[in-house]
Amino acid sequence: MPNITPRKNKDGSTSYLIRVFVDEKAGGKQTVKSMTYKPEQGMTARQVEKKLNETAVLFEQNVKSGVVAYDGRTKFADYAARWLEAAQIAPKTREGYELYLRRINEAIGHIRLESLQAHHLEAFYKNLAEDGISTRGRYAVAKGLSELMKERKLSGNKLAIAAGVSTAAVGLSRRGNRVSIETANKIAVALGVPVGQVFDVQNTTSGLSDKSILHHHRLISAILGKAKKERIVPFNVALEHATAPKVAKKEAKYLDDVKARELVGLLMQEDDIRVKTSILLSLYSGVRRGELCGLSFGDIDEAHGVIHIMRASQYLPRIGIVEVPTKNESSKRPIKLPPFIFEVLREYRGWWDEQREINGDRWQGHQERLFIQSDGKPINPDTINFWLDKFIEKHELERFTPHSLRHTFSTLQIMAGVNIRTLQARTGHAQASTLTNIYAHAIKTADEAATEVLDDILTPKTKK
Repeated sequence: MPNITPRKNKDGSTSYLIRVFVDEKAGGKQTVKSMTYKPEQGMTARQVEKKLNETAVLFEQNVKSGVVAYDGRTKFADYAARWLEAAQIAPKTREGYELYLRRINEAIGHIRLESLQAHHLEAFYKNLAEDGISTRGRYAVAKGLSELMKERKLSGNKLAIAAGVSTAAVGLSRRGNRVSIETANKIAVALGVPVGQVFDVQNTTSGLSDKSILHHHRLISAILGKAKKERIVPFNVALEHATAPKVAKKEAKYLDDVKARELVGLLMQEDDIRVKTSILLSLYSGVRRGELCGLSFGDIDEAHGVIHIMRASQYLPRIGIVEVPTKNESSKRPIKLPPFIFEVLREYRGWWDEQREINGDRWQGHQERLFIQSDGKPINPDTINFWLDKFIEKHELERFTPHSLRHTFSTLQIMAGVNIRTLQARTGHAQASTLTNIYAHAIKTADEAATEVLDDILTPKTKK
């Protein structure tokens, strides 16, 4: 029986992905064949249903009789849908790819794989840089929302239900984070006030960043790379012929040793144990934000002075907090930490146990994640940014992000003489070359320092 999945197009119309699973080699391993059916304009719902079922049945018959197979005449959009369906990727990555493919398919989805040329891709990349493509400049920031909610005795959960948005969206709004204009409008309607009364709305657009355009290029290249491997096309036009988008190389932002020491000093005096623990752990372990939020107490091995990175947390709209695997297999790793960090963790465990006792039957912290909401559920990773921003504002520090702490960890390790292979294992990078590219400046500085040390040791004083 064919699998039929409706898909909403950007123009508001609906198309249908039809998939048939077939054991081509009689080995028990199924492969998927797919096609997209888009109803003609003006068709009634009954006509669409009838035509869709006829198309699906005919497609299944053709697949099982061997008539249908992917070849060079397959449209890019159809092959891309099959590629995405089979891809083993994290939920948030899949969500990003779906957004990219909506843009990609609008431009080249109708083109056959055998007809796709470099100029098609280069024109698409140029279009992505034009004004009006990105909606990052379209957002809203709440003003006085928390006060209004307190005045009306509205909890975040009640407002979320009334507005038809997630509780996370309400939480982000209350904290002054950017939210979509659509979310702001829904909250304002639920409150019965003009959106401008509770939100400052920014409504500008721009082209996509160079880095974002490069991500589109890499996705197209990955899809065509699979098609080449399956001998559907003779070459990967994105990788072998098209000019890839250029991205200006930027040095990673990090704190130098003086600012890092200042940060540690301030953190040791911090009253909020959540802020203190999360930022210290980030700085001394170099973990990714999602990995930090995926930590459970069972991952802490104080006897051997290590924490074990085993998983990560992500927030997905309409779904909530989900547990995902680490970025790659090498990201599962132990990280050695100094003894005083475990003293902080013991203090934090005391606070955590106290929260569990206060909540009683309401407690939902069975996963024993370190960083939790008030009822014990895992936090949204954006909460780490919120804690850090408040801490920076409190102490009037120059702004930095959780990822800056990861860069700080790596840079200071390199400057201290830690070799790249060791650092690769500690940071969980799949390839050492990633580190050498990101931290080229720090490596050069460390190399110069090493030369001076050797010069001091070996060169006779009379020769200097």
